[in-house]
Amino acid sequence: MRQGLNQYRFAGIAGGLLWAAGQFWGPACVLQVFAMVPVMFLALRDRRVRFAALAGMEMGVAYAIPQMIYLRMPVTVTVILLVWMTVLLMVLCMSFVTFLPRRPLLGSLAVGAVWYILDWINFTVVPIWGTAQSFARSWTAYPFAIQFISITGISGVLIVVGTLSGLLAHIIFNKYHKNSANITFPAKRYIKAISMLILTVFCIDAAIWFQKPSGSLRIAAAGWVYDDTSSEIDPHKPEGFQQLFAVPASEAAAQGAHVFTSGELGFYIARHEWDERIEEFAEIARANNLWLVVGYFNISDDENRLFFMSPDGEIVHEYTKTYLTPFEPGQKGSGDLQTIEVDGVTIGAMICQDDNFSKLTRHYGNLKANIVLCPTADWWTIKNAHLQAVRARAIECNYGIVRGAACGISAAISPGGTILAKQDHYRSGPGTIIAEVPIRKSKTVFSRFGSAPTLFISGLLIVLGWYYNKQKRPISATSL
Repeated sequence: MRQGLNQYRFAGIAGGLLWAAGQFWGPACVLQVFAMVPVMFLALRDRRVRFAALAGMEMGVAYAIPQMIYLRMPVTVTVILLVWMTVLLMVLCMSFVTFLPRRPLLGSLAVGAVWYILDWINFTVVPIWGTAQSFARSWTAYPFAIQFISITGISGVLIVVGTLSGLLAHIIFNKYHKNSANITFPAKRYIKAISMLILTVFCIDAAIWFQKPSGSLRIAAAGWVYDDTSSEIDPHKPEGFQQLFAVPASEAAAQGAHVFTSGELGFYIARHEWDERIEEFAEIARANNLWLVVGYFNISDDENRLFFMSPDGEIVHEYTKTYLTPFEPGQKGSGDLQTIEVDGVTIGAMICQDDNFSKLTRHYGNLKANIVLCPTADWWTIKNAHLQAVRARAIECNYGIVRGAACGISAAISPGGTILAKQDHYRSGPGTIIAEVPIRKSKTVFSRFGSAPTLFISGLLIVLGWYYNKQKRPISATSL
């Protein structure tokens, strides 16, 4: 008994660490296909729900704690996410016992469906960081492989990963338990099912990936670090404003940029200095025939905002950040999203944490925005995770994303999730990125309907998996 429990503990810890590896370094996300296999193998062997739950608890701790330590989140947030994600992984591991033993293909699909629903619950019920909490976040390292999330949302990756893992667990189980009641399962059946799944995903991905853009627009984004760790150049002083914003904007315009954006909280402006500060930006817009999208903090109204300024130097729209991070000061906005037209290209904007919430990102998809600007400010440890997450939003809604970073990584991302240009300002200091962002016109399934269709299909798979698992007839090779 003790040896069996230890096997579940070790399998859970190994699975949690393998799953976390991709969250630290994106390309390692492929390890997630194998992360669940040891626990699945044990679930097939013993069919003990209590043991599977124990593995899930160990997995949750091994998955969450290294990330919480590295990300240096507030203690309250750390505890909430640790408990929450551990509970989710316990439920997932218990589902292995429920669905995998019979009808291997259907059972594996049902496990993937459970994983999809749990991930959706993860960032919907306790949305501390929104979709950045997704277990599938790191798969944006391989944008071609996940183009299908424009149909399912980022959690759709987990249906594929869960199904592949279940089938791999069956192959291993039957190899080492030839004398069990499962000897009638030929490995070729599983390999064929895996091949068909991969081929189906590949075809969907290719059809989306190779869409021809209808055009492009050159956009520039400036970024710098201005916080407790680095404040040598002050953007509020004349020389700092020239070096960080005015000169880069002029240089970007000379290189053909039509829009220039900066980071979140790049400037702090009070009501008594409003006219003077805005005129500084207006002079730049007029002199360079340039659209400006500037992130700033309105000190008087206690709001984190951005404004669109036309080449005439007129502010045409302001937006207030809707989703504040935990313990972030200020008043939140109402989610009033607007678009502007620049040379026939529809452009929208939101601020930092907003891009983790599909209510806003999908709205821009439904407005047929071609490019969304997202001024950002990330602390050192969160910058890579946030960049991982935002790439998925571009794919889900089929628009380009350009983000200047007052702290963190400035980046331009294509509608397919490819990074066109980026600069880590913590590593290389102030700078500007310029990119030709391709334009796509089509509206995605996910923009239109969100997760609802995939949630419905997942629910159906779970019901079918549960029903057939209750059938007591012997398993055969035809029971895939």
